[in-house]
Amino acid sequence: MAPRTATDIGSALEALQRAGVLFRSGLHLEAAAIYRDVIRQRPRIPDVHNNLGIALKAAGHVADAVPCFRRAVRLKPDYVAAHANLAAALEALDRPLDGLEHRIDAWRLNPDDLEQRDALVTALRRCPFDKPHAGARSVLTVLFERDGLDRQALASPAIRVWRAQPAIRRAVEAAAWGYPEREHPGSAFRPLTGFLPDELALSALASAVIVDPDMEAAIVFTRRHLVSELSALRPLGADLSWLAALALQARAVEWVWPETPEEAADLQVLDRLIDESSPMSERVLVRAMYRPMESDPMVDALRREASMLRYDDASLWALLLRRTFLDTHAESRLEAEMPALTAIADDTSAAVRAQYEENPYPRWLSIDRRPPRSLADHLRRVLPSAPQGRVPDGPMRILIAGCGTGRHAIQTALRYHESRVLAVDLSRRSLAYAKRMARDLGIDNLTFSQADILALEGHADRFDLIESSGVLHHLSDPMAGWRVLRGLLAPGGLMRIALYSRRARAGFDDIRATIPVDGPVIERVRQARRTVMGMPAGHPARALLRTADFYAASGVRDALLHVSETVVDPIWIDEALRKLDLRFLGFELPDPAILALYRRHRRDDPAALDLSVWDSVEAERPDIFLGMYQFWCREA
Repeated sequence: MAPRTATDIGSALEALQRAGVLFRSGLHLEAAAIYRDVIRQRPRIPDVHNNLGIALKAAGHVADAVPCFRRAVRLKPDYVAAHANLAAALEALDRPLDGLEHRIDAWRLNPDDLEQRDALVTALRRCPFDKPHAGARSVLTVLFERDGLDRQALASPAIRVWRAQPAIRRAVEAAAWGYPEREHPGSAFRPLTGFLPDELALSALASAVIVDPDMEAAIVFTRRHLVSELSALRPLGADLSWLAALALQARAVEWVWPETPEEAADLQVLDRLIDESSPMSERVLVRAMYRPMESDPMVDALRREASMLRYDDASLWALLLRRTFLDTHAESRLEAEMPALTAIADDTSAAVRAQYEENPYPRWLSIDRRPPRSLADHLRRVLPSAPQGRVPDGPMRILIAGCGTGRHAIQTALRYHESRVLAVDLSRRSLAYAKRMARDLGIDNLTFSQADILALEGHADRFDLIESSGVLHHLSDPMAGWRVLRGLLAPGGLMRIALYSRRARAGFDDIRATIPVDGPVIERVRQARRTVMGMPAGHPARALLRTADFYAASGVRDALLHVSETVVDPIWIDEALRKLDLRFLGFELPDPAILALYRRHRRDDPAALDLSVWDSVEAERPDIFLGMYQFWCREA
């Protein structure tokens, strides 16, 4: 065969340039034809096969793109982009498990690439794992060990991978049948502690809220078995790591699980079975699955045990003691030292504060740490279709109005790390949790203070960015609070606001109607959960089953039993923006496909800025803002 000449190579490069121009012009099939011509001449260039796949996929020929990407990775096994493209194509063809293999390859080839890591985590969360998957188990184990990653996103796939084992799957299914109405599991049930301790399952239980009703059923019936056996003085034969992990999960969900009178009686027996010589005992750990360890009759011995923990003790028992005694002690000190910017005189504000003092929300445990970015870059990501305009550049003054337990405030402080962030909230206990987490994470550009938004009118500072997410709708008059925040906005500043949707929240009315007005909060929460679980498939309230909020007492109380809630719609938002002399910049949408619904009404508005159109869209699809309206605005 004659060697290829420089002219051949030059012609191929010229052809590839033409293909690139055609692709960027939207002529994807024309570009694909040129890539095919080049491949016939030079069949072993992986980039050309990859580009052909991209062109075919962009033209809607996804199945035809798959062999192109496969050829690229065969020619170049370490080709990260081709692995990622192949994974995306397989996922688009509803083959998530096939795609996962290439998500894993892409991440392992470049483990420091956050984009590849995020795509891998998303793929793991989408996979059903109907049978054991060694690759998923391996990467999940590695991911759980990494700092700076939100382990809540890993918990569900980790549990699915673990319970894919046939014996475990049968046990979980036997527990889930008829739960929560049925008080005894099916005959195939086996307590979870009867299985060998599994690193993946233990990590998930210890570091996140498990969002899985079937797994909850298995945990509930496991602890019923354990407390019954212990109260009857029968040995459990359970590994203590299992018991500690279940106790940590109980603490994370704030003991929200249903409880029978028999269990309450068994707990009274346990409180009489005290062995001062052994703080780390089956009795202590099983009781901690039902009640805070701070209320254990051996609390003094347990507190001493916590004070003597070694810094490097990574056991689950040590983690339980740290969360129970050391973290809460630190929060008590921080709460006592918390400065107050304003008094809290408004009656509704006082009632809201009382709720969050009892149930700080949310009780998050980990967070994603990402490289900082500018506000302009962040806006391009969350509002890709919106006109940018001028935005504050460089260090900013930022106000988080209603920060709760601090997750949002800490994410903001990390994103704009050269800025100064002030985060305020009504609840001192919530603020103490937030400040302790910020301290543990080494955040030094964030200040927390107690304040009522309604009383901030005289505050001297002005802010380049004000964010208030899920807060204003808990005021008796959201507009009054928003007007105060508007007065704190610096010239050229931006606001990010999140409010409850009237249409989306209407789906929860059936649930609220079943909840007793009076009685212990935990019993009202349990009744609300039981009602949601009993709703027929397709009922809008069942969407809560897919959220971490539903599996923790504070989350259920916030979502369904709040002391004050006002709901709005896009027309209300439009009128409020006009009164406040603010300009709408766009919604942050949970799914970009929602824009297609808008454009059926208004094709001439690519930025989707007409709130009257959004009102029509939501009337057709009342569920699209189930997670609140989240939008940006600025001075008009």
